[in-house]
Amino acid sequence: MTHHIEKTLKQKTKVIKHKHLKLEQNSPVRAFFNLFLIPVLNSLPIKSRGLIKKSNKAVGDIVDNATNHKALEILYHNGYKKDIKKMYEKISNAVWLNTNNSKAVRNRLKIVNHEISSRLKELVASDKEEISIVSIAAGSARAVIEALEANVAKDKKISVTFIDKSDSALEYSKNLLSTKEFSKLPHYSFKWISDTVNGFLDKNTEKFDIVEMVGLMDYFEDDRARTIFQKINNNLKQEGVFITANINDNSEKKFVTKAIGWPMIYRSAEHIGRLVHEAGFPHTDIEVYYEPLKIHSIIIARRKS
Repeated sequence: MTHHIEKTLKQKTKVIKHKHLKLEQNSPVRAFFNLFLIPVLNSLPIKSRGLIKKSNKAVGDIVDNATNHKALEILYHNGYKKDIKKMYEKISNAVWLNTNNSKAVRNRLKIVNHEISSRLKELVASDKEEISIVSIAAGSARAVIEALEANVAKDKKISVTFIDKSDSALEYSKNLLSTKEFSKLPHYSFKWISDTVNGFLDKNTEKFDIVEMVGLMDYFEDDRARTIFQKINNNLKQEGVFITANINDNSEKKFVTKAIGWPMIYRSAEHIGRLVHEAGFPHTDIEVYYEPLKIHSIIIARRKS
């Protein structure tokens, strides 16, 4: 049964290449350069981490904040590009911040933003009077906040909940949201909850139109992931949408794990899709995507009943 479901999901898996999203890929020159660079990166020992940190301030900060929202925000912004003036810094930034994994993280952000925006657009145009959204393990919540900004509702109540066990991450998303004009509209309400994913889902009694949980499954084993997906399924409204993602095995895995110090659980798109299916979502209601570099998969599942 497992093999059958994964085969079915693999057959429907698509690689997103929407031109309007401006997703990053490798130029022929970079692809050729990577033939030599990636084996070198993968051969770097753990003790090289200190030298890597010194070679580029942004990379140093990524290493120091590996796995949290601070590192991801640096990757989203392609390092400290605006502050770079010296040639060696530009070269260093071009090498480190344009690895396949760096590009794939930015691709994932754009795709998740697009998927949330698409669902929000549907909801805003519908006859629903209220729309509820939750971002679990929210981090900076950039994808959710920017999707909200692009789809401002004029006459519907919008409630958004941000969940994270890191108070620093919650504070960051608060500050990010405070820069957006729509956040001051009276029919929008926001709340930030400091909790783990299980802690929140076990206590929650509200049902949501959109549940976004991106990045967390990179750290959870299958049984734990499946249990969380089941709880999320129970917390969705009818026709509610669940958006999640997982990192896929790739040629830079050794470098990211050993030299950068960012260990993760790697799964194929059909593997993470199967876990979502086993949590109660029919495979016919699951969409499975890769970003262009096939390092991150994005799963969109709908609760039909």
